[in-house]
Amino acid sequence: MSNIDDPGFAISLLAILAGLRLAFFVVQRAVATPAPVAAPALTPDDVEDTAVAPAAAANVDTGLPPTQAIMRFVSELLDSALVAVVLFFFIIRPFVMQAFFIPSGSMLPTLAQGDKLVATKYTYHIREPRIGDVVVFRAPETALRLIGQPVHARQNIDYVKRVIALPRDRVRVVAGEGVYVNGTLLDEPYARSLPDYDFPVTHNGDIAIKFGNVRQELLPHIENRELVVPPGYLFVMGDNRNESHDSHIWGLLERKALIGKAVLIFWPPSRMGAIH
Repeated sequence: MSNIDDPGFAISLLAILAGLRLAFFVVQRAVATPAPVAAPALTPDDVEDTAVAPAAAANVDTGLPPTQAIMRFVSELLDSALVAVVLFFFIIRPFVMQAFFIPSGSMLPTLAQGDKLVATKYTYHIREPRIGDVVVFRAPETALRLIGQPVHARQNIDYVKRVIALPRDRVRVVAGEGVYVNGTLLDEPYARSLPDYDFPVTHNGDIAIKFGNVRQELLPHIENRELVVPPGYLFVMGDNRNESHDSHIWGLLERKALIGKAVLIFWPPSRMGAIH
């Protein structure tokens, strides 16, 4: 079964609608009403006869026959559907905005399980990400493999997290205190709780990175107990710090993996509002 996120889905839908429109055009041509036969020229007596009944002439039904009216309606419906598919799948969805569903509680209290949100896809084409942005991105393969989730070449898995540090920023997480960026403790009213872990180095001086391949990736960027974010990457975390599968577990996020900036919860109505 085709998935709406599969590029082939949009092309298939467009092909079906275009085929229906073409078939309907052929049917329209086949059942088109023949051109009316020209009326005979009126004689002077005929003119006098028609002139005495103007009210009757005003009551002549000039509407389309029922069959033609139905066919016109179907034709306009198919045309509208074609335009809608092109606008949604080839303009709005790739370049403007897209809806996403939140399947977990890793971003509590900002985003709850079951929330539906809108992300703008043009934002990071006109500016760079900022600390505090809530972003939607394609999940890194490392993140998926660490939780045993299969990686599909044609079907991306999307994550949503908050940007904590930008390229060249220095990051350190201290258990019971919070997140330090460039030596300053972040003010994070959006965080559900203080972290219960150290990162990237424990208070005893040990490397606090759990997985070997992630450790190898991050070790060259650890200086003075801090992780220095390299160019082209971001450090992201969930607001539910102690229940989030994020950069402190699976490593850095490539800037090019960003899909958009989460801006609005639109469902359920009780949680509708801007995302901060």
